Amino acid sequence: MWWLTRVRSDSMEPTLRAGRLVLTRSLRRSTPIRRGDLVVVDHAEVVGRVLKRVVGLPGERIEIDGGAVRVDGVPLEELYASSSYYRGDFHVPAGHYLLLGDNRDSSSDGRTWRQPYVERSAITGRLSGRCLTA
Repeated sequence: MWWLTRVRSDSMEPTLRAGRLVLTRSLRRSTPIRRGDLVVVDHAEVVGRVLKRVVGLPGERIEIDGGAVRVDGVPLEELYASSSYYRGDFHVPAGHYLLLGDNRDSSSDGRTWRQPYVERSAITGRLSGRCLTA
């Protein structure tokens, strides 16, 4: 099933600007989630659905130091992400994911949520990459 998702904040800029409509596909429980996917999530700490990027997969250690992200000690190339002043370490539990916005210092995401990890069942869709409005 497909639906339209409206980008409601600047947390994903410059990848997605506020106000855009993006085509979103619902995910089956068996659909794999990959690093770099842009996903729609129903998170308990956020009102309504939000768009974020998958950065950490189940079982991984994510280290963030400013603009640099390391996955199990290996640098992650993120040409889409803005630099940031944030520093922190995360150990993603089994069955969970760490989601971040591309506009790192303007994003409410796994770095700032009380529960930083999102269960697979809370990820309801993946963006197709097509923007329908400017």
